[in-house]
Amino acid sequence: MSADELAALKARWNDVLFYLESQSRVAWLLYFDARLVSLEDDVLTIDFSDPQRFDQSQTFPISTDTRHSDALLAAVTAITGQVITLRIA
Repeated sequence: MSADELAALKARWNDVLFYLESQSRVAWLLYFDARLVSLEDDVLTIDFSDPQRFDQSQTFPISTDTRHSDALLAAVTAITGQVITLRIA
């Protein structure tokens, strides 16, 4: 079932991103190129095509400010109705 859920989320991902952009341009900039890796037990795992962009040794909003991940999760809920948590691979 998780493969089906992931496929369904991928099909709605542009809608999620449009909603996210309307709520938080900064969060949208952080997540617009995220790749959806898996969705299991309501945990969405994402990664990025350019992992150096989010170097954890730097102070960067994706790792230090939960407002942006909260905005993404709220966008997923608003578009799909599904409440999930986020994991960055």
